Amino acid sequence: MSAYTIIKNPKIQEISLKLHDVKTDCVGYRENTELLGEYMAVDLSGRGILPEKKVTVKTPLGKQQATIIDTEKIGIVNILRAGTCMAMGMAKVFDKASIAFVSAWREYEKGKICAKSKYCRGVEDLKDKFVIITDPALATGSSLLASLSIIEEYIDPEKTIICTLNATKEGIKNITDKYPDIHIYTPILSDEMNEKYYIINGPGDCGDRCFNTK
Repeated sequence: MSAYTIIKNPKIQEISLKLHDVKTDCVGYRENTELLGEYMAVDLSGRGILPEKKVTVKTPLGKQQATIIDTEKIGIVNILRAGTCMAMGMAKVFDKASIAFVSAWREYEKGKICAKSKYCRGVEDLKDKFVIITDPALATGSSLLASLSIIEEYIDPEKTIICTLNATKEGIKNITDKYPDIHIYTPILSDEMNEKYYIINGPGDCGDRCFNTK
């Protein structure tokens, strides 16, 4: 089984291009990152991987039944800062999901990249849920690995996925080497990073672009 799935939906691809475009300002970036979360949530809903339930409603002339997503059994992990708008977009679709917050950022120590994480909230509520982690850029995977080390006691890797905007093959490998049962969904797959571990032809710093910081 592949460690990742490339989402080829043309509308999601269109949004992804806007999030890579240097002409997209911070307002547009926030709006489109939220849209990315919404559209990816809808896409995931049709893949047969999310918890479901049957619901029956009364109609004017009888009743009707359908199978829907059981959003109460979903937990969303917002990787601060960059994952915020994406998580909020997903929460519009999975309206009763619990949302946990984990901070993660990259630092350089002795010429090497490492990740720091000092804040989390709501991770206990992920227990027994299908978990969706939102983080737009998966470069080396160091920030996600730091976040996973915090939440790993509360999640089932077989019921955990990562949703991102752009992922490198190296980052995917680093994640799945340690967590082989976690699957990654991304509309864009990249091969290279620069000397500062930013994705070449990637979106840049998604947190800075969302929140107009440097």
